[in-house]
Amino acid sequence: MTAQLPPNVQTIADRLGEAWGETVDVGPGWFELITRLDTQLARLSPGYVLEQCKTKYGTLRYYARPEDSEDVDTQMTFNEIIRDAEDESARICEDCGEPGQQVALHGWIWTLCATHTQHRLRSEPAR
Repeated sequence: MTAQLPPNVQTIADRLGEAWGETVDVGPGWFELITRLDTQLARLSPGYVLEQCKTKYGTLRYYARPEDSEDVDTQMTFNEIIRDAEDESARICEDCGEPGQQVALHGWIWTLCATHTQHRLRSEPAR
């Protein structure tokens, strides 16, 4: 998904550690969410490292660590900020950013608005 990311999301992809590739694997509906998350984390730890940014079971998974992972208070705050964004993702359509809910389609869990749920029901074959 990294091809032709918007500049604000490419900045996030650029944080990915070398061992993790260069993929930000979330739908465009979550770009604003991960941009806000990146801003909050960068205020706390400007050089934080992103290990993965993906969708799993219909919610955001954002695996990252602060520069100083020995600072327990920073680590706890860092994890809380990430957890809040991951929880918020369960209410945002992955495709468009409008309010959504988790749905199971063709054996996969997605967070989608009603319009994108219908679109995927019509267009995605069973896997």
